[in-house]
Amino acid sequence: MIKKTLQKVVQQSRIARYKTYKKAGLIGHRKKIDTTLLLLSSVCIITGFLVVIQPHQSKQKTDTSSSLMEEPILNPDAQETVHGDLGDEPVVPEETGITLIDLEKQAASNEIEVQTLTLGKNETLLYLLSQEGITTQEALEITDSLGLLIDLHTMKPGENILLFTSKEREFLGLALRSKGGDVAAVLKENDGSYTPYSQEGRVDTSLERIQGTIERTFTGSAQKAGVPQNIISQITGALDGEIDFSSDFHPNDRFEVIYEKKVTESGLELGEKTLLYIGLYTRKKEIHRYAYTDRSGTPSFYDPKGQTGQKALYKRPVKARPRLSSPYGWRVHPILMYKVFHSGVDLACPKNTPIIAAADGTITHIGRKGAYGKYIRIKHADGYQTAYGHMNGYRSNLKNGSHVKRGEVIGYVGSTGRSTGPHLHFEVWKNGKTVSPFGNNIIKGKQLKGFELEQFQSQAESVHPDFMKHLIGVLPKIPPIKPSFK
Repeated sequence: MIKKTLQKVVQQSRIARYKTYKKAGLIGHRKKIDTTLLLLSSVCIITGFLVVIQPHQSKQKTDTSSSLMEEPILNPDAQETVHGDLGDEPVVPEETGITLIDLEKQAASNEIEVQTLTLGKNETLLYLLSQEGITTQEALEITDSLGLLIDLHTMKPGENILLFTSKEREFLGLALRSKGGDVAAVLKENDGSYTPYSQEGRVDTSLERIQGTIERTFTGSAQKAGVPQNIISQITGALDGEIDFSSDFHPNDRFEVIYEKKVTESGLELGEKTLLYIGLYTRKKEIHRYAYTDRSGTPSFYDPKGQTGQKALYKRPVKARPRLSSPYGWRVHPILMYKVFHSGVDLACPKNTPIIAAADGTITHIGRKGAYGKYIRIKHADGYQTAYGHMNGYRSNLKNGSHVKRGEVIGYVGSTGRSTGPHLHFEVWKNGKTVSPFGNNIIKGKQLKGFELEQFQSQAESVHPDFMKHLIGVLPKIPPIKPSFK
């Protein structure tokens, strides 16, 4: 608490000094002046220390000097002089410039534009601003101003920055929110200068519930009902492998979505929206899925009984429409020219096409492997393993032991090893034996148990008012008791 208070004091003093320089027209010389002031303060501290340690004067000298310091005589008739020209007005007028709350209110009412920029790996704030059309000079002034409040070198990938612009894409301000709720911002003043701004900004969390009916496609119907695009992406990702979004829906099927959103005090919705519940009511079945992060820190979606849905392994784990150039089974090898068993499938597609993980798992081998060339092998649940050969390269930061998610890019199509052209050699293993990748390869869902199951169900009940109906189902009606006559 003390550390946070000191940080706020330092921030406010830096802002005050910045504004003083701006009024004096010395913004361009701020760093030189700060350096000079730092040197002067150091000299003053050293001088003061030397004065303190000087030998004390003799007692007689002290007595003599103290006699000169007699108590002053007060004149009861003296009156305090008040300057009439000052009146009750403050000596320093308050600033009337725009505040962050003003920008948030304007953005909430669609008077100005606001977007969330996310810092990527090896990216800087300066780079993000340049990508939004902000000139290098302007971006330098913005980052220089923000640098008074935070250390820009400590910004990490994934950090979100709110960027406020006019309808004509002119920069108006930006803001960063810490986990503790503090806000560091830079606002553009009417005179064109950039002022640092700091405040404690409360953010409220609320749940949004949307229900809709399928007209033609799920995505189009959800958009029409007002479901945000990133929530739709979360839904399709969560149910991928359980639902075929192109064929399992029919007109008049229903859906329900509950997600969490964050709103500032001034009514501005922040970019972070988190899916909490998916409900689908199709001709064949009902699906209810609740978001939950297990004790290992892995987020997933569970049914009311605490089990994740079954997932089918991707049959063609590339981000393209590949051509099957060689099937699973016996064949004449195109290079060796004799009959061998082909333990996988060859999917021909352009070089550097992204390759994705067929299911959640852990990398057990990454590197060259004989005729396979550049190769990755992944261990999955239920005894499954998948292998990817002839790759051109791997996604950065992958190594043995890396955990990957279903659909996550792991590398790129190539023609390394014994290969006649760019393609992916894809293998599926079940309990140590190869199986056809085009078979019905299903990984069972995970079941929560014990205290973790209780914790999940308690959380789910707080999300949806009908959780118990989803858990138990609709109970049959109890027939009325027939009266008996004796």
